[in-house]
Amino acid sequence: MIIIRKKRIIIIASMLLIAVFAFTIQTASLNKTVQTVSLPVTNKIIVLDAGHRKTR
Repeated sequence: MIIIRKKRIIIIASMLLIAVFAFTIQTASLNKTVQTVSLPVTNKIIVLDAGHRKTR
């Protein structure tokens, strides 16, 4: 028979909480942004084409 005491439950719960916290920190550090240079586009036309047009 396995006896689970209050102290052991607290230790297991804290280990799980630390693991979830570490995983959250690791995935958050992967989403880094990179600054880019913005050029003025006055009096210019910008056309975006997705390229998914079906031809018949």
